[in-house]
Amino acid sequence: MPPSSPWCLRALCLLLSASSAFAAIAVTPPASPPAADANVVYSNFLGLSLELSFINYYFGNTTAEIPQPVINYLSTLHAHGSGKPVRIRLGGNSMDSSTYVPNQPDIIEFTDPTANFNDQPVNYGPQLFDVMKGVSSAVGGAQYLIGLSLRQPNNTNIPLLAGDAMKALGDDLDAFLLGNEPDLYSAHGQRPNLKNYTVDDYVGDYSVVFNNLKQTPQGDVLQLDNIAGPTICCFWDLAPVLQSSWLTDYAQQLKYITLQHYPQDNCRGHPSFGVEHYIVHSNTVSLAQWQSPGLQIAAQQKKPVLMDEFNSISCGGVDGISNTFGVAMWTSDYALQMAVQGYAGAYLHARERGVTYNPFDPPDAVAGGAGAWMTNPPFYGMLPVAEALESTNGSRVVDLNIKNSMWDGSQTSAGYAIYDGTSSTVHSLVIFNYKNVSGTTSDYALDPTFIPASNNQITIRYLTAPSVNEKTNIAWGGKTYSGVSDGNAVDATFASSVQDKTMECAGGCSIQVPGPGIAVVFLGGAPNTTVTTNGSSSNGSSATDGSGSTPTRSGDNGAERIGGSIAAALLGAAVLVAMGML
Repeated sequence: MPPSSPWCLRALCLLLSASSAFAAIAVTPPASPPAADANVVYSNFLGLSLELSFINYYFGNTTAEIPQPVINYLSTLHAHGSGKPVRIRLGGNSMDSSTYVPNQPDIIEFTDPTANFNDQPVNYGPQLFDVMKGVSSAVGGAQYLIGLSLRQPNNTNIPLLAGDAMKALGDDLDAFLLGNEPDLYSAHGQRPNLKNYTVDDYVGDYSVVFNNLKQTPQGDVLQLDNIAGPTICCFWDLAPVLQSSWLTDYAQQLKYITLQHYPQDNCRGHPSFGVEHYIVHSNTVSLAQWQSPGLQIAAQQKKPVLMDEFNSISCGGVDGISNTFGVAMWTSDYALQMAVQGYAGAYLHARERGVTYNPFDPPDAVAGGAGAWMTNPPFYGMLPVAEALESTNGSRVVDLNIKNSMWDGSQTSAGYAIYDGTSSTVHSLVIFNYKNVSGTTSDYALDPTFIPASNNQITIRYLTAPSVNEKTNIAWGGKTYSGVSDGNAVDATFASSVQDKTMECAGGCSIQVPGPGIAVVFLGGAPNTTVTTNGSSSNGSSATDGSGSTPTRSGDNGAERIGGSIAAALLGAAVLVAMGML
């Protein structure tokens, strides 16, 4: 057949079309590694924020009744914490409105049955600190943020609480958060005599409580240098607060600068956008830059910044958004983007059972009662972050801006390079494929400069689900919490689960990432295996999925290769056409 034959032209077109349609997406390093003084984070970056009113639903009522499932969840996080304690924050609106009662034997007592469900005050006793200490011991170490109210600055209950917490928690106490969302005090009627509660008003109130903490029944709390603030969320910019006298007046005792923020709220029952907003990387970048001028000032003053409360949608989340795989992916993306922007840590918020954004839910029972726990999508989003950041020296995170995804909202790929905290070595890559097309994959070409000369093996671990709307069948590293009730992952047997893959990558290589899904690429060796804690629960929580059988690890289901297989088939067809066989 002559070269000019239409058959050859058709074959050539088919070949070029296949090559273009399935070209691997380039994953390349930045022009230079992050600066030596770039933000260093650790794999306990993501912690858990718990609403005070419902703490005994999670932690139980006494040290003898701490539920085994919550120990299992927290132990999984601790196992990949680079030797750092699990971050836990006790706070929320209810922390500001509640009262510490030193002689109360019960851990929690509700005091206002007619209260707004977003702010339910309680009385709480010293049993709370004993249980918190018990949780820390059981999981191998926890560091607690404790909220102190600023609503009534001269309230003598504040130094009483701070002194007793300091004595009971000891080294497990990380910091006191002085005030909770003071920029909402006017809107929430907390300063009825003021038309507008200002930064200057806040500085004055902070000074009152601050000075009262010097003299508590247990001594001077300020000597610990572990006060935090301003914990604003909404109406104020951080930079003017830091540029006021607040930062200079309290610089010595100020351990952290703290913020809270949600992408949107459901306080009036009308969210502004759906899950599709969360799977656009440029939206996540914009969200993390919310307080960029203030973050820069904090960095200059060498004050770590914590996002001490966040989740997908405030006021309890929204079904079909907050409890989806799309938000699980967003949780990972947002956490890594906060690390890029300069945050030292972030805390995913949880409330009472049934709130759709909870990482996991306690049983449908009385507080601390027995029953089945349920794992929700946001918890899965915590796992890739913990493992990707695992490093003795800490990590510096860089957004690779794949295909200009930081700014181009039409892109469905994003990625990060995780550098060692003290060298130019990249120890892992995190790649996001936001394509919501189950059973297909995208190819990503890893630049050879990422691969260490001493070991060119890479191991890839995947977070996968059938779609961004999935609530249950989610797998990380071939393991899932679907169908289990004790907080211990089991082998995933559903089709969208993908096993870890180890391969040679000398000179660079291409990998496949399912859509939708996340791939963590461990460079120069295999990651640690996810650790779970086994054991019978004191409150009788079940350790099976109810099927009576032991799940098995799913094999290679071929889904991750489908894109490459189609490309190969088209190329083969092109060759046959060229040979005159089609």
